[in-house]
Amino acid sequence: MRARPASATITVSVRGGFAIRIFELLRTYHQSRENIRLLIEMSPMADYEKVGFIDAWQEEMADYFASNGYCFACNRLLERCECEDPIRPRAERRLA
Repeated sequence: MRARPASATITVSVRGGFAIRIFELLRTYHQSRENIRLLIEMSPMADYEKVGFIDAWQEEMADYFASNGYCFACNRLLERCECEDPIRPRAERRLA
């Protein structure tokens, strides 16, 4: 990767030959969150089912962030994450 000016977005995670930036991950997250919100609003599911659905979606998003090298909670690189209660245990993060 080539060096970028300090003011530019930092490219940090390379998967399958392309780089994912935190801002691209966050854009995907926000689009997905809006889709989930609309789905939940239209759904006839009971409240406890909706909570389970949202929980599963959050888990998938945490996996997606981790697979791209970022912490879902703080949006930092996994190796720079200092969350007191990380979503992913430290050992699991190294494997992701």
